[in-house]
Amino acid sequence: MNLNHLRHLLALAEHQSFRKAAEALCLTQPALTRSLQALEQELGVRLIDRAGKRNALTAHGRQVVTHARRILFEAADLLRGIEQLETGQIGNLSIGLGPTPASILLVPFLRHMATHHPRVRVKVARGAVNMLVQSLQEESVDVIVVDQRALAASDDLHIERLASLGGGFLCRAGHPLLELAQVDLQALRQYPLASMPLSDEIARNLVCELGIDAHPNRLVTINCEDVSSMLEVVETTDALFFGIFASACAQLAEGRLRELRVQPHVERAGQYALVSLAGRSESPALVLFRRFVHEHFKDCPEGNSANATPCPAQPGPIRERHTPPCP
Repeated sequence: MNLNHLRHLLALAEHQSFRKAAEALCLTQPALTRSLQALEQELGVRLIDRAGKRNALTAHGRQVVTHARRILFEAADLLRGIEQLETGQIGNLSIGLGPTPASILLVPFLRHMATHHPRVRVKVARGAVNMLVQSLQEESVDVIVVDQRALAASDDLHIERLASLGGGFLCRAGHPLLELAQVDLQALRQYPLASMPLSDEIARNLVCELGIDAHPNRLVTINCEDVSSMLEVVETTDALFFGIFASACAQLAEGRLRELRVQPHVERAGQYALVSLAGRSESPALVLFRRFVHEHFKDCPEGNSANATPCPAQPGPIRERHTPPCP
């Protein structure tokens, strides 16, 4: 059904004159007449009784007018909704975040949405990579941000690699280990170590670089997916943290946490990815989230990184060490 035909009928019902209705619609009278005749032909009933200059709606005409008002209102409301959805004023978004991405993105993104897109409904899932991938494949979440090294290849996933993030060991300012001229694995193991679940690749790298006792099963004593809580513990105890420095930008910038370079030192980098279902159209809210992730998922600002101030016992930067792969 042509919505313009309905608009023309409403105009005639309001003005009760073809001339006045045509003027209000910026149409010629013949064009208006043809439009209403087309509507009558489509419905198979007479809608208007024409008697000289007087034009009255028939019973069918009054019925159509009642429905036309509702139809045109719904059509206008539909267009408003599409516009609001497209501009991020309304919508639904369900995201899944691994431990490190959650520590970097969750609060800033929720703050951004509450401030700039308060009517968009946001749902957040957190957990291990395999659980989040399953949620994505079951379509209970729209997109996930996880450790790329823990992802298994799958044809149904669109994997978009994000910027690499520096990482390593952190401790509180004033930690006894900072007084040592050199920190090795033996010294490190004298203290609790907090970390999130680590991929098999990271575990292999730690063993290659530091020895078998550096395997997370032996080294990590506090295993938790809530990075913010672990950092609070590290800041107030002698526990250490192994993870991504960007999770602790504020603490590093304020000097509350410091990087602890364990010998032999290797510059470490985390690899993360934004993952969605392949071949699917993205909602405007998802496009907004993707743009936010690319703008905010990055290392600490220059001068706020863990490497900005070397430990007093380790003057000057330590050059990157390339450890050969395990045989």
